[in-house]
Amino acid sequence: MAERVKGVRDFLGKEAVARQATLDKIKESFSIFGFEPVETPVLEYLSLFTGKSGQEIESQLYSFSDKKGEKLALRPEHTISKLRVISTNKSLPKPFKGYSIGNVWRYEDTAKGRYREFIQADIDVYGSSEVAYDAEVLACIDFTLKRLGIIGYKIHVNNRKILQDMLDSLEVPFDTGLQVLRELDKIDKVGKEKVLVNISALIGKDKAEGIEKFIDGSNKVGGKGKSETDELMRYLKEYGIDNAVVDNALVRGLAYYDGNIFEFIMDGVNYGTIASGGRYDRLSNNFEVEMPMVGCSIGFERVMDIILSNSKNDEFTEQYCVLNVDNPEMALKIVQRLRSKNVKSDILLGDYSLSKGLDYCNSKKIRYAIIVGNRDLKLGDVTLRDLLKKEEKKIKIEEL
Repeated sequence: MAERVKGVRDFLGKEAVARQATLDKIKESFSIFGFEPVETPVLEYLSLFTGKSGQEIESQLYSFSDKKGEKLALRPEHTISKLRVISTNKSLPKPFKGYSIGNVWRYEDTAKGRYREFIQADIDVYGSSEVAYDAEVLACIDFTLKRLGIIGYKIHVNNRKILQDMLDSLEVPFDTGLQVLRELDKIDKVGKEKVLVNISALIGKDKAEGIEKFIDGSNKVGGKGKSETDELMRYLKEYGIDNAVVDNALVRGLAYYDGNIFEFIMDGVNYGTIASGGRYDRLSNNFEVEMPMVGCSIGFERVMDIILSNSKNDEFTEQYCVLNVDNPEMALKIVQRLRSKNVKSDILLGDYSLSKGLDYCNSKKIRYAIIVGNRDLKLGDVTLRDLLKKEEKKIKIEEL
């Protein structure tokens, strides 16, 4: 028996259809906001990732040597690959708004419910440091999620400069500060009390209490990071977004982000973060260019979990299926006529009974069956059966 590779999945039937429909709607939503597609290969030189993110990332990659001995890797994300393309296209008009949607691969621990192959759907703006584009990115993701029928989330906002100013105010050394932020990033997983115990072990109880006051909002930090976050929140109000909150405990991408950071987090359910991103102006320096950037990625697999959990297994699709009773030639002509009008139409071919044809439609949740038989055809009719309402009527062929 052929086994599936660990950490990857197969999709069939309604789930596969739902995934494709969701991807189509995401692409359409990104395009509505003026983002253009950026396509990159799934294979890159291994050095592209280890050189930009450090050798330690190799343990998370699917890497190998090809027949000529070249060290290659499957892309673990879109960000670095897109940067390779954008940074080498000097004539590209800026700011450039691009999106990438496709499979990525990471060697994850599947015991944690993670997958080793999954889809990322990213948008990025290249070439502008304006906070207004941070808001544009957030507004696009918010618009997309709502078009997918996803509600009940908040947009959590913070700024890496604020976090650094907080550490500086407590006189925490830079390297130790990174460890503190890594602990702070675990609050959702292990709770604030455990995180503060770990932070106390790093910097002492007094300074840990200062961080606790910062998290709770009683210890304020000003500076450029605060002004950038305030400006972002003002822009979001202009977009009509009222579910954004400043979250002093939010920590993201210590190796990437250097400005505003944000996460879309579902309220009171197990899905957690469904989209995330931030500003990463300095990352372009690794490609020897100066190019401010901001972006956000939708967690497609989590979004699909929500969509599928909200859908009902007994829902019919607005689709047609042509069933032949005793005139297969006319059945083929009718289905071709429907398809020429861009009507989603199936046809059951071969020798079968009408009851078997209707069973087929019911099993696939196809709402409408067009029954083609000589008795009706003599009058220029076919029978249209609505399997949801369990009703049927005669209809003229030309009215189809």
